[in-house]
Amino acid sequence: MRFDGVFIQHLCSELAQLVDTRIDKIHHPGKDEIVLQLRARGGAYRLLICVNQSRARAGLITKTIENPPQPSMFCMLLRKHFIGARLEAITQPELERILRFDFVGTNNIGEPTQLALVAEFTGRHANIIALREDGTILDALRRVDFTQSVRAILPGLPYHPPPPGGKPPEPYAMPQCESLSQYMEDFYAQRDQSQRQKQHTAQLLKLCETRAARARRKTQAQRQELTQAENREELRISAELILANRVKLEQEARGATAYRLDNYYDENKPLNIQVNPALSPAQNAQHYFKKYRKAKTAAQLLNDFIEQGEAEVLYLESVIDLLQRAENLADIEALRDELTRQGYLKAKPTKKMQKQKALPPMEYKTSEALRVLVGRNNLQNDQLTFKLAHGNDLWFHVKDYPGSHVILYTAGQQPSEQCIVQAAQIAAWHSKVRGRVVVDYTPVKLLKKPPGAAPGQVIYHKYQSMVATPTAEEMLKLEG
Repeated sequence: MRFDGVFIQHLCSELAQLVDTRIDKIHHPGKDEIVLQLRARGGAYRLLICVNQSRARAGLITKTIENPPQPSMFCMLLRKHFIGARLEAITQPELERILRFDFVGTNNIGEPTQLALVAEFTGRHANIIALREDGTILDALRRVDFTQSVRAILPGLPYHPPPPGGKPPEPYAMPQCESLSQYMEDFYAQRDQSQRQKQHTAQLLKLCETRAARARRKTQAQRQELTQAENREELRISAELILANRVKLEQEARGATAYRLDNYYDENKPLNIQVNPALSPAQNAQHYFKKYRKAKTAAQLLNDFIEQGEAEVLYLESVIDLLQRAENLADIEALRDELTRQGYLKAKPTKKMQKQKALPPMEYKTSEALRVLVGRNNLQNDQLTFKLAHGNDLWFHVKDYPGSHVILYTAGQQPSEQCIVQAAQIAAWHSKVRGRVVVDYTPVKLLKKPPGAAPGQVIYHKYQSMVATPTAEEMLKLEG
């Protein structure tokens, strides 16, 4: 969709209905957008200003956008200066890709003052800039210094508009619709949701992927060390052979760099043993015994370390999968809280902030009206499996891939084959694969939680499996 000077000219006329409204609330749902909630006697409006390069626009929206629990610094500054301000005019400078919103607000001592918000829809240089009465910059969504551009955008500097965009665009047919704002909201609905999800999960995904890669490298190094430690019997044999031949070596091989001895552990085949010429045979034997004991201890510890490393990778992969499938901010914040509890994130300082309400498990209904619940995160997976489910309820999970815990509530009865198939399809859908995959299932009473295991991790030995092939259409039919 073209959002150029001609489109903005028509949009500016449509938005004229907002003149004389006052700003009631300001939100910053995504890093490239703000939402102004405007109020007048005739009703309330929500104005979205988005400067993301792939979905830049300004317009009224009807759907509520989720907001992060902690407002940004730019959002707090706008609230401080613009809440209660009256919108006086909306203008477009000379058919450019710019919208200017002029407001009348009040300063710190209650005197009227002129303020402005300038939205520049100029591709990768797009920005939202707040201006004082004297035309200087109050602040901007994206600060730009002189090392980045000859047109610096920093608090306190005078505002200069971007250079003209050249010749006016060629005329084209405008969308045939009653409202350009509604047209844009419908056009960008799916893209908006996807972009916001990526913005809110990017930091957490990077953290999990980095820590998982680090755990994999560490585990691989430990496996190599374990392989070396598993050859420790050669060290013990070398030590014992040296001790068995100590008297002979003292007389004939003191100061040698290697001892050639018959290995009575291997049909007396000759064995070359590298030694330190500065040490006596007895000391070289003790050196090999010491290396043997160290390798034996290392092997015992390394097995535990490798097991812990593999469990950590599995856990982080499960969080990555859940982040990629998160449907809203509440899901993302729940995963952030989970990572904080597990020590991957530092707890934020306690301060007054909007708290995202925890969502219940996702719910489906089989064709025979049996409930199927799906965990949204690993903490909820544990609660669902070990607190809410009963012994004979069935637990489902994709085989060998990250995925949510899925519980089929059986009400104490044996569920039909169709219900089991539908629950398996739900488990396959809520997994990393989201396609044809093998799903394991077993009664909840056969599951165990290993001591000290990360959230969402269980062990089971008796189970059945089936291939599930979920589809979006089938999931819609099963939604509770």
